[in-house]
Amino acid sequence: MERNMERWYNAVGQRFSVRKYAGAPSEEDMKSLFEVVSLLSARGVRIVLMRSESFFAKPLLGQGRISGTDCLAAIVSNGAAPETAGYLGETFALECAAMGLGTCWLGMAHFKRAAMKELELGEGEKLRIVMAFGIPAEKYAGRPRKNLDKLTGLTREELIALPEWQQRALECARLAPSAVNAQPWAFIPNANGVTVRRVNENFGYAGIDCGIAMLHIELGAAHCGVSGEWERTEGGNLFRPVS
Repeated sequence: MERNMERWYNAVGQRFSVRKYAGAPSEEDMKSLFEVVSLLSARGVRIVLMRSESFFAKPLLGQGRISGTDCLAAIVSNGAAPETAGYLGETFALECAAMGLGTCWLGMAHFKRAAMKELELGEGEKLRIVMAFGIPAEKYAGRPRKNLDKLTGLTREELIALPEWQQRALECARLAPSAVNAQPWAFIPNANGVTVRRVNENFGYAGIDCGIAMLHIELGAAHCGVSGEWERTEGGNLFRPVS
């Protein structure tokens, strides 16, 4: 995965929630995506790519339908923490963005029920969340994000004083998607690294949301040449640089 970190970092600014598609990926792109999910299916998580016209028969509440694609990725876990599912699922989303494809995280129950009709789960497996993907038929549409002073509790002067890798990691994490754009996390930078702490449950998706933010922190750090490891602590999940 390390050789793709910069590719995914660059894709952070390209990824947005696409609801209107111009079609499914080409056969060549689908072949590449199957190779990607084979590599990403690890640590108690697997990503299953499926196609069915029935997936998006119902509209999103107040937002119209997912239209123009019949492709869906199911994020399945077997004993893995929801953060792991979010981390690996967002890696898939960023790879799609790097390929010029669009995605949309979908946690609503009727999408999961539609996926369950097509999905074969093994013993102990649980469908965590699903994701539409395909060729986007709409242009980038950014969404409002909380400022870093809100997410960290630091002043602008304190943020500027942080090491460059922490500044880049925090800014990258600020752009991470989350259910209903709630950003249910706080970021705590200090001498040990950067901690991601959930601040609410966000309709049950805060763990997945925090996993997405964790990947973004790691990508921002890697862009500055800093690698590290994640450690679960009482305060949340700590990204600790390693020399």
